Amino acid sequence: MSRVLVVANETVAASELLAELRRIEDEKTSVYRVIAPAVAQNHGMGAWNQEGAIDAARERLNHALRVLRNEGLEADGDVGDMVPLSAIRDALIDFPADLIVISTHPVARSGWLKKDVVEQARKRFKVPVKHVVSHVPEPSATA
Repeated sequence: MSRVLVVANETVAASELLAELRRIEDEKTSVYRVIAPAVAQNHGMGAWNQEGAIDAARERLNHALRVLRNEGLEADGDVGDMVPLSAIRDALIDFPADLIVISTHPVARSGWLKKDVVEQARKRFKVPVKHVVSHVPEPSATA
């Protein structure tokens, strides 16, 4: 059984990520730990509060876990540090993963890719890293 650490923010329930996790499961039975970093939905543009960021991350996480479990995948998760590399480091302490899957928006929209999170994770952690580009609609400005 493999242990897969999934790291995603707004893309945590994206169809591309789910398809990759199904592919992994088809190859080998796995257990999944999903980490949703506590990042403010407005990405720091405007007022940010820790409690609001944690609540929003928990909502995204709970939705993702429902989706994964409905697919028959063994999954748990937690809200992680707002800095993705710190969230990964912290998660690996209790969950020694065989694979890290990082889901991001496409390059033009991804703050994580602009900060080189995927490549830094590949260099920093002694675990293979799979990058999944997920396409989810941008939140409505009027919502």
